[in-house]
Amino acid sequence: MFANLKKLFSLLSPSQRRNLFLLQFLVIFMAFAEIASVFSIGPFIALIGNLDQLNGDGLIAEAYKFSGITDQNNFIIAFGAAVMTILTLSALISTFTLWRLAMYGAKVGADLGNRLFSYYMNESWLFHSQRNSSDLVNKISVETTRVTGSIILQLMYLNAKATLVLFLSVSIFILDPKIALSGVAIFSFAYLFIYKLAKKQLELNGIMHTHGNQSRFQLMSEGFGGIKEILLLGRQNFFKKRFIIASDDFFYAWGNSQVLSSVPKYFMELVSFSAAVLLVMYFLVSNQGNLEIILPMVSIYALAGFKLLPAFQQIYFSIATIQANIASYENIQADLKASAMNDVQDIQGSLRDNTLEKIKFLHAIQLSNISFAYPGAPQNLLSNLTITFPKNQVIGLVGPSGSGKSTLIDILMGLVEPNAGELKIDEQILRASQKRLLQDTIGFVSQTIFLADSSIKENIGFGIPSSEIIDERVLQAVRLAHLEDVISSLPNGIDTFVGERGVQLSGGQRQRIGIARALYNDPEILVFDEATSSLDGLTEKLIMEAVNSFSGKKTIILIAHRLSTVKSCNLIYFIENGKVADQGTYQYLLESNTSFKKMSETT
Repeated sequence: MFANLKKLFSLLSPSQRRNLFLLQFLVIFMAFAEIASVFSIGPFIALIGNLDQLNGDGLIAEAYKFSGITDQNNFIIAFGAAVMTILTLSALISTFTLWRLAMYGAKVGADLGNRLFSYYMNESWLFHSQRNSSDLVNKISVETTRVTGSIILQLMYLNAKATLVLFLSVSIFILDPKIALSGVAIFSFAYLFIYKLAKKQLELNGIMHTHGNQSRFQLMSEGFGGIKEILLLGRQNFFKKRFIIASDDFFYAWGNSQVLSSVPKYFMELVSFSAAVLLVMYFLVSNQGNLEIILPMVSIYALAGFKLLPAFQQIYFSIATIQANIASYENIQADLKASAMNDVQDIQGSLRDNTLEKIKFLHAIQLSNISFAYPGAPQNLLSNLTITFPKNQVIGLVGPSGSGKSTLIDILMGLVEPNAGELKIDEQILRASQKRLLQDTIGFVSQTIFLADSSIKENIGFGIPSSEIIDERVLQAVRLAHLEDVISSLPNGIDTFVGERGVQLSGGQRQRIGIARALYNDPEILVFDEATSSLDGLTEKLIMEAVNSFSGKKTIILIAHRLSTVKSCNLIYFIENGKVADQGTYQYLLESNTSFKKMSETT
């Protein structure tokens, strides 16, 4: 556990470490305030027990003379008011300290979540293609919350209470070493014994809690994401049963951890009350029943115990809670470390701020001698592939499923780095620093268009703040995408909300919104990845009319399984086994390539 806590501390930023160091001074100040409150009550009780002290030679008598108060009752009232003031200030200081600690923990937790989100958002498409999105969501929204509330915040409380116990124990030690050592030893041994018994179960609970929550998030993501198919197939019970099992594991672990963290309170109350009885008996014997001496001492130790018992309970609770939730940190540790090492920046924003123009090309973009294999794959998906995309031409990419067409385009768009080969623009190798500029020249339309639960306007200007979306650009994109008839039929035009994932729109309407989104920035290159494969013939015709209207004006790349889509292409590349098996016009390939001809007959 402590090794993981050390690693967590190492992931804090320099400012967070500095603030943590400064907070320690506040914690020490709180400890002294608590000590002052404890030791202020003793003299007051002693005075109540024996008013003759006002006429003696002690500190109370000196205070009485110094105050200038002549009436003893008025002095007692003033003394009591002073004690109440000390107690109030101590409570306020403690409250303020705990609030500052909580705010520090919350800020660190928020920073961890922000760091993870930034890290994931700046990772490559290859990274996301190999990770479960529900797992990423769980790490950001749940695991960082657990790390914040159940580890970082508990560490803050642990530090505060441990400091209080240390300073208060030292103070009591000065007053009576035997009682101090005995009391601290009894409380420490009791809590250590309980913790040793519960430690293993707390660790298992933490692991079960983490795995259970991961399963719940995944099942919720899959269940709600595929609800249409689930309802149609009647598979609700399959998901419900799995979710119930995951939820039972999750809440069993959570409940068990809560019990193991809190139960010692009742055991320690028994220990503390027994200790209090023994303390009174000790004072009665050692002071021969002299209540004038016993009452102040008992009051001091009683108030000290009143402070120490919750402090010990908080220390145990914090350690137990950390132990039960350390698995959550282990679950995000690697990603937090990676995010810290990568020094995540807003790449998109920084490059756009420093560049005034998009990349322009005069002749062609070329993928030269490209080879690529997915991590862990036994062989290359693409092997020494060279392919050229002439400017303002319509180029088709066809081939069997799994031949590497989409991966090839991912490389062209800078979403995936090839294992070998280069991307060239007009025979000039594209530098890594120019990748973002190339992406700004590309408009991409996929088979499935993601639509946010917002307006058509905001979906066309996707990722741009609503106030910064240029209406003229939106309307131009709507016109070019042949969306005008759709927009005119909607009650609020481009401000009409589309519902989650665009459920209120047809497939063809969603695709045309996708085309409008791709056209918003007036790209040089338009890429359509199976953009019409799931559409009916009439809708496909409308989409292709929109696409063909850009012919000769933009470089258009069509990835198609249905060969009717690429009939009008200037050039078609037939991809097979990760290589360009053939190329030419539709008619040429139909006449000369047997595999192409078979595909045309089946689509």
